[in-house]
Amino acid sequence: MINSSSLFHFTKEFEIFKQILTDGLRFSYCYEPYGDIVAKQGLDIEFKRGSKKLECKGIAIPMISFCDTPLLRTQRHRERYGNYIIGFNRDELIKVVNSTNNYILNPVQYRCHSIFDRQLEELSRQKCSLFEQIVSSEIPNSEIEISHTRTREDLKFCNLIMRPDIREKYKREIKIINAIDGIIGFSKPFQKKCGYDYMEEREWRIIVPDCSRPTSELGWRKYISEEDFESFNIKLKNQYPHDLYLHLGEASITSLLTHIVVSKENERNKLIHFIQNNGNNVFGRMLSESQKSNLISKITSFEQIEKDY
Repeated sequence: MINSSSLFHFTKEFEIFKQILTDGLRFSYCYEPYGDIVAKQGLDIEFKRGSKKLECKGIAIPMISFCDTPLLRTQRHRERYGNYIIGFNRDELIKVVNSTNNYILNPVQYRCHSIFDRQLEELSRQKCSLFEQIVSSEIPNSEIEISHTRTREDLKFCNLIMRPDIREKYKREIKIINAIDGIIGFSKPFQKKCGYDYMEEREWRIIVPDCSRPTSELGWRKYISEEDFESFNIKLKNQYPHDLYLHLGEASITSLLTHIVVSKENERNKLIHFIQNNGNNVFGRMLSESQKSNLISKITSFEQIEKDY
């Protein structure tokens, strides 16, 4: 068996793990060092009118990552991403997430040929053109303000897209933008420059397309350096704590969760005590005692797994 019927979300620290069990999964921005054309998405006006040359940077995309590697084969993955895992029924999670209009769940598509980089560049240009089309139709030219860091398109589009009338009026354009985001957001090189093989991660992602952002400030961050990204990510978590959580509607948490795995056996006992005494609050839900008992039955440790198998 080369893939699991569960999707596993990893984290590195026990305290963060407990917080996830209490509040649910939280989106974080992942930095993707795409090429120049893909990264600058929508900054063409600034390039044409400004004299400053911007160096190749990347995009920050809000997402939650998983992998479908069977538990017994996760040793290398755990070394990189942590020894604490929450497992989800893959088919059920696909059904719940993809039935919404806000998120997309899909496996990552790994690329190794330059033809796919060129395709991403072309799709990015199309997205830029659609941005400009919507903003130009809604905002008079007299209101154009060129910034050294963000253009009229980037500044105005993030506010426009939150309006229900704009979403309805440009339904077709928004559908195309979301489709482009789906292709770009699930694309990743098969190998890092240092030789690290991304394909071994067998990654799945839930992403928030640019037009589905829950607030105007939570869209994709284009043409951002890795250094700027780090400070932005910290600031974002403090400003918009609630909007970053994945909302699963009325889906049953006890049927969605398949595994709760800690690193050491003594942590298993601590986690059982934590769930039993956490005021019935798990994944942002009030659970009955029988539901909590169901979750507790799914707790194990890698220490025990390695002894048994």
